[in-house]
Amino acid sequence: MVVGRLTCDYVGMDLLHRVGRGRLWLASAALALGGCGDDAGESRGSDSASASASATASATASATATATSSTGTGTESASAGTGVTATASSTTEMTATGSATATESTTTAGESTTAGESTTDTSSTSSTSSTTEEPLDCDLGQVPDTLGFTFSKKFDTGIPDAVLQATYYNTEADEVMVMSFSGKARRFDLDGSPLSDVFDVPPEAQPKLDGATYDPVLGRGLLITQDCVLTEVEPQTLEVLGSKPLGFGMSICAGLALGLDNNLYIASYGTEEMVVVSRDGGEVVRRFNMIDKVGLQGFDGVTLIAGSENFLVMSTSPAAVSAIIDGFGNVVVPVAPIGQDVAPLIGGMPELPDAVLTICGNGHAWLCEAYNATCFDFVPEDGDKNACPCLIPQ
Repeated sequence: MVVGRLTCDYVGMDLLHRVGRGRLWLASAALALGGCGDDAGESRGSDSASASASATASATASATATATSSTGTGTESASAGTGVTATASSTTEMTATGSATATESTTTAGESTTAGESTTDTSSTSSTSSTTEEPLDCDLGQVPDTLGFTFSKKFDTGIPDAVLQATYYNTEADEVMVMSFSGKARRFDLDGSPLSDVFDVPPEAQPKLDGATYDPVLGRGLLITQDCVLTEVEPQTLEVLGSKPLGFGMSICAGLALGLDNNLYIASYGTEEMVVVSRDGGEVVRRFNMIDKVGLQGFDGVTLIAGSENFLVMSTSPAAVSAIIDGFGNVVVPVAPIGQDVAPLIGGMPELPDAVLTICGNGHAWLCEAYNATCFDFVPEDGDKNACPCLIPQ
């Protein structure tokens, strides 16, 4: 997401806000996703940004814009750190920065899990249970693809800076992590109830956090900044396990997902590309232009859809739109406005949507707003289902 910027090719205004989210995985293997960005080489926000969005999706932002150029040289910035190996089939080179013991930091500046946080529910059919059915056998050919989601309810996260940019579903703990651009985090149950106080994102994932996902194989959270630095963390405490800058000519990384091919799918906002990178961050597998291939401008967020090989992708500027595509950019559900009466994301009318994730335990999608600290719960059109086994890389 862009919290504030000095120039705007899309709308010609002094300040443009966007919040993008990386995709988030669901139950046994969920990803997440998210993010957004500014034009190539421009900062999408500042840690001190404060903004408000009107119901018509026009917004004014007062922010200190930091000119940031994350346009790479086309070659990887290699990590000289230790190798972190988790499974026989998956090795990740990272620079080790965290300690071996994970202890949860759960409070900052007196933030608390207030019982008075509001929840608006407009659906009598929505389920908040994390696993509504027995897990499916992972035969993707036998699992119907979800092609649309309908608004069910919204809730206030209570995160004070209200610029929500990164989310993921922790399949092991059956909970969601929601994080902000300026580095605040909170854990949630699947019904939107907070499971922790607000606490800080580690400095390795700041400033400008703008996407996240969950790796169900290694059991860790993956965070990405607009400067395209990938940080791996313990999924509940956010203790840093390693950090690595990515290059490959990407600019303003604004969303992150993990595909069934065990590759990272990254929204490069500044170059309008989906860049598919190997899980270890060592090489580009493929890349494609989202305007040319999908018809989506301002690519800002991505998440894997539970039970399929498809991705829910979105933009918040110049228009709040979404689409469903496969991993090669082929369109499954075409670009359509978010929050109206057409798939993929039907109803709810979020003012300025940004962070997006799906939850494999029930098939739902969450869409979190910028500048309002609010998340929206969308139910799958084909009903709740536990598709977590189908999120493990195949």
